[in-house]
Amino acid sequence: MTTQTMSGKAENIWAATVAGASVLGSWIFACIMPFTAIGVLLAATMPLRKAMTWMAGVWLSNQLVGYLILDYPRTMNSFAHGGSLLVASMAGLMVAHHVLKWRKDSGIASLGIAFVAAFTTYEALLYVAALYLGGIANFAADIVWLIARNDMIWFAGLLAVRTVLTRALPRFYAPQLAARSA
Repeated sequence: MTTQTMSGKAENIWAATVAGASVLGSWIFACIMPFTAIGVLLAATMPLRKAMTWMAGVWLSNQLVGYLILDYPRTMNSFAHGGSLLVASMAGLMVAHHVLKWRKDSGIASLGIAFVAAFTTYEALLYVAALYLGGIANFAADIVWLIARNDMIWFAGLLAVRTVLTRALPRFYAPQLAARSA
């Protein structure tokens, strides 16, 4: 696939921007973290391994905010739910990466398809985890729709931020989104 190369420094600046937004989001919105939105944008802007590393950092920052600031319960079940968030987030990121690679572009349609596929994967894995850990009631249609809407808003917002940063600071932000091979 033909993509524009982004330097390691530019990738890190962009990923740090996304991670910073995720920390703020974790603090403000607590449990409604836009892991899918972040995963798709990371998949579209950097190599898979680096995107996975940053996704793990986003997850870790979310967990640290939750346990150290928002006083999440420190129980084995809570830690297991946190672990399932990491697994589901990574799986969603990988699905988004493969969709973008398969589509061979990162236009709005491809990003939308990647988002839907990643969100479906993310929610399906969390549902399976809930079958064993509890919390199946959190998968009522209205709750899943709330989470999907939240992720869509974050996705649109982060994509807009990306566009502004690309135009304002092209030296630090690559001029286009591009799914990158590992």
